[in-house]
Amino acid sequence: MARLTDARVAAIKPPATGQEEHADDLVQGLRLRVGAGGRKAWIVRARAGGKVVNKGLGPYPTLSLASARDSARNFLITLAKEGQPRARRTFGELVDHWIDNVAKDKNKSWTLQKRRLEIHVLPSWRDRQLDGIRRADVRELVEGIEGDVNPNRVLTLVRTLFRYAMSRDWLEASPAEAITKPKDEAPRDRVLDMDEIRRVYAAADLLGYPLAGFVKLMVLTGQRRTEVASMRWDDIDLKAGTWVLPAPATKSARSHLVPLSAAAVALLEATPRMGDHVWTSDGSSHISGYAKAKTRLDAFLAAGGPPLPPWRFHDIRRSVATHMVRLGVLETVVGRVLNHASVGVTARVYALHSYEPEKRAALDAWAVEVGRLANAEV
Repeated sequence: MARLTDARVAAIKPPATGQEEHADDLVQGLRLRVGAGGRKAWIVRARAGGKVVNKGLGPYPTLSLASARDSARNFLITLAKEGQPRARRTFGELVDHWIDNVAKDKNKSWTLQKRRLEIHVLPSWRDRQLDGIRRADVRELVEGIEGDVNPNRVLTLVRTLFRYAMSRDWLEASPAEAITKPKDEAPRDRVLDMDEIRRVYAAADLLGYPLAGFVKLMVLTGQRRTEVASMRWDDIDLKAGTWVLPAPATKSARSHLVPLSAAAVALLEATPRMGDHVWTSDGSSHISGYAKAKTRLDAFLAAGGPPLPPWRFHDIRRSVATHMVRLGVLETVVGRVLNHASVGVTARVYALHSYEPEKRAALDAWAVEVGRLANAEV
């Protein structure tokens, strides 16, 4: 190993075949890679977390010797501070870093982007290691998005995050590339009729814990899929028959009180407690994988009768609202049940407990209707 100088670097001849590396004795790990075609490029090689990391710095002479040394030193310092191999970084860590160091400074709509991630991405990927997320996972996530949000926007946001991870050398390749954007769809107006509600409610039992209770509680409460999936025991008072969603857990970022009918209370009382979340498969995080659950449920429905016309979990919420109106519930009350925005400052401030008796009466009447058709105990 010899100390590289500008003159020595310029004088290095290419090998006859393959490539050679010339190490620098001033900055450990810095090497000049020279190919048979005459191309010269700087790399730095180091070990982190039991793995050898090779980082390309740039071509010579575009990147001078002095600049290559500075870049190598900065990379080694960053690697030492991180103290862990790139594969150990989780998607949640990537989101936090991107929000704090990029989005807040450059994007006026960063709060909307953060909210979109919290609702549609982090519930499934928060603790996933970056190098463990595959293209199939991205496709399933995007295709499983329901509600009013455009899945193309979520895909674009996820793609931006993975590209940022690559720029930080936390990831070698992005699993979000080459994913076809979902087709733009017209606003959905699919409403399940009561026979379809009955069949979904009955077939849910075949899913077993935790998915059975998750689907049935969506039917009984009319709340959003992600809100029901992330339900926590600390937010529930079974004696009072209430479920209070804190603002961060709702799409609208407003706290929301959901009165629980007798059927909903009975369902929760029969649910085993395996952690902080009501619906969990591992005791530490709430359920996800909605697309797979929906596929299984559709298979059970098809086995027990004619397949349902195309529908989504989000259609349950719209269906509950529609049938409540059919039962004579005022649209204003239905809006409060669904946590739609209240008009006026006073209404927004006191919205948590306003209309509680009316919401309870509406959800009780709806549970009776479901129980009557599903032959469930209410």
